[in-house]
Amino acid sequence: MAANPTANNKTANPPARKITTYDLVIGLLAIFSLIILIPLYFGNLPQADQTVLIILEDSLCAVFLFDFFRSLRLAPNKWGYFLKGGGWLDLLGSIPFSAFAIFRFARLFRVVRLLRKMTGGELRRMFTRQLAQSTLLFTLVIALLLVFTISWLVLLAEQGAPNSNIKTYHDAVWWAFVTITTVGYGDYYPVTGWGQSLAVILMFFGLGIIGVLSSYLASTFITLQRRRKEKIVGGNEQDQDKDEVEDNTEDETNSNLEAELASIKGELAALRKLFEDRYQTQ
Repeated sequence: MAANPTANNKTANPPARKITTYDLVIGLLAIFSLIILIPLYFGNLPQADQTVLIILEDSLCAVFLFDFFRSLRLAPNKWGYFLKGGGWLDLLGSIPFSAFAIFRFARLFRVVRLLRKMTGGELRRMFTRQLAQSTLLFTLVIALLLVFTISWLVLLAEQGAPNSNIKTYHDAVWWAFVTITTVGYGDYYPVTGWGQSLAVILMFFGLGIIGVLSSYLASTFITLQRRRKEKIVGGNEQDQDKDEVEDNTEDETNSNLEAELASIKGELAALRKLFEDRYQTQ
């Protein structure tokens, strides 16, 4: 039997992978990690500030390494992804050394290439298909970018101000995290007008994060509850259909038995009549 050429083409050329919100988030983190390297290796920062950026850089590398193993697990052809799909570039870009940071551009080029092939409708559907998850991911990434960007700007504004207690980047990052989470310890605070304006931005965004997180959790619980109800209703419908089938089978069996009994009675009556006619004749 001849092989189907259409099936062979589908096997040889699997459908192109579609970009997701997760891919966009990883692309933004790759850009952010490359921006971090600029002050880290060319900014002549104090040791305490370098430590903060190094910890952040190592954390992003852990995220990129997770992304590599996730892509490898989801790839239909493991070696194809690793050799021809740029997997080896993703792996090298996940190593926390500045010499390998250049390989993170591979993620950016892949995202840009996929975005160029997408139409406006496809991009809109990508965001609206899982709106709660997309909103949460982008909110968390923007919060991360705001914390480390605004903390750097606040440090520039507060370093030379009198009575300022934010003297290092470590202090500024700590203050930014405390502010955006609406905790407000009060151990560090800006004293300049520019620094206080940036603090207001973090406060408002922190309130937005709480709202988005609450909405996401509520949406998740509602979805789980709806699926559970659908499963219960589906199970009840299946049980009802099963009972109806069993009842119909039982009715059919009873009808067959009644027909067989009627046939046996007819045969017995015929035999009885035959015997009676024979003995009466004798």
